[in-house]
Amino acid sequence: MARKIILNIGPIEPISESNTNEELYWISQALGLFNERDKEKSCHRIFIELIKAKKENELMNSQDLADKSHLSRATVLHHLDKLAGSNIVIEKDHEFELIDSNISSMISRLKEEMNEFMEEMEKISRKLDKELGF
Repeated sequence: MARKIILNIGPIEPISESNTNEELYWISQALGLFNERDKEKSCHRIFIELIKAKKENELMNSQDLADKSHLSRATVLHHLDKLAGSNIVIEKDHEFELIDSNISSMISRLKEEMNEFMEEMEKISRKLDKELGF
């Protein structure tokens, strides 16, 4: 099954001297967890609740996440599907958790996946260049 890589490679300002909430928001933005259509930052809010649950070594079902993030269950399920498809969240018996043990291990793993993806792109692009006579 192919995984989506949803990193936002658009213009994101670096942050300095910020607080925890701003840094979590920046990570969410860089991971592409919300876009301009997501006015309520729903996916970010779910991500934060999943981080809290991971810290407490808990799994959460979609209704728990809906209650804690003050979102509809349908909205939560939509974003959980996006997070699972992006290899950030895993489902176990209708309960969800972050795949990685903490934020830095998640970023390290996603970086490795991105590097593998870029290596594959380089390999294909060299083949294409050769076939196209470049």
